[in-house]
Amino acid sequence: MKKFLFFVVVVLIFFTVDHPLIKEQRDKLLGEGMTALGETSQLQHSLAAKVARSEIERQLSLTETERDYLNEALLTDKKLEEFHIRYCVRNELNLYFYESRLAVICDIVLSSIPTDKK
Repeated sequence: MKKFLFFVVVVLIFFTVDHPLIKEQRDKLLGEGMTALGETSQLQHSLAAKVARSEIERQLSLTETERDYLNEALLTDKKLEEFHIRYCVRNELNLYFYESRLAVICDIVLSSIPTDKK
């Protein structure tokens, strides 16, 4: 019990004292932790979009402008679903892709959307 109490006191001191030596280490540790959490979250949320983008690039030869547009339009899974609804379901005009190329992209996007969201 004494060891645990000592540990709790040390942790509280680490997070509350503003001495430059402690503050520097605390900020470094918290920064690394937040960066790791942010990267993990982004990876989990955009896996389907990443798969769709890589498959589109594999099947179609894209110009730099088209690639930039797709990277922005299919950045996250939510944007992937919005793209599918807008251009594949509602058949709205897409300024970058049309006809057969848009049909290929729509097939890839549809296959990349998780089955629970279709």
